[in-house]
Amino acid sequence: MRIQMNIKDPRKLFLLCLIPLAGGLLTSCRDMETIRKALEMHNIPGATYVGSETCATCHDKEMKEFKLATHERISIPMEGVKVEGCEMCHGAGSLHVEAGGGKGVKIVNPSKDPTMCYACHMEKKAEFNLPHHHPVPEGHMSCTDCHNPHGPDARPWTSTSLEDTNELCFKCHKEQRGPFAIEHLALREGCTTCHKVHGSINDKMLSQRDASLCMRCHSDAALISDHAARLRQGTCFSGECHVAVHGSNYDKHLRY
Repeated sequence: MRIQMNIKDPRKLFLLCLIPLAGGLLTSCRDMETIRKALEMHNIPGATYVGSETCATCHDKEMKEFKLATHERISIPMEGVKVEGCEMCHGAGSLHVEAGGGKGVKIVNPSKDPTMCYACHMEKKAEFNLPHHHPVPEGHMSCTDCHNPHGPDARPWTSTSLEDTNELCFKCHKEQRGPFAIEHLALREGCTTCHKVHGSINDKMLSQRDASLCMRCHSDAALISDHAARLRQGTCFSGECHVAVHGSNYDKHLRY
């Protein structure tokens, strides 16, 4: 069905187009205020902004990589200064420079405290508050364990390597890597096909609960007589059936 709009007055048409733009602008202003507050809260008392060029005198390698990273294209207007580059995440660097540098010396280290990451990535903060999540809020992991905010090879939508998102997961979850004689083809699409990597309401951080997860690809199984009755009893893998969900060396149905 095609919907036709008959607006003869060009002024009304202009206003109609302006409404969604205005909504986006208000959202940006609200989010920018959150970022400003985070910068003010985490700044080292007495420190002033010195610019990324000053950081480059000691951190030349990081600066060369950072010029190709997504984060490099962001700037935050503050009172009397535009914060960008290194100081956008690490805070004002003058006292760090005066102290002669040093890891964590009078400078914000987001790898120790994810609050600076949360300032922009508020939806991830919400996901980490869900019942099943990676232990970032507990301090057992940090955002930088999986993400490289300086990386030149980062994908635009996630600061993970272009090599493969799965490789990050396999650093810790080695038993899921394989290779397996019979692979579960879903792994070719990535771990995020089944898992919400920051947090989920479901056990094992699954994106959907029970058999609903499997039915996204295996809807034909619901039509098989012996499956139809069992699907109401639980998941495909918790009923001791298809337990080798990442891959198997013995059974083509991923039973072992």
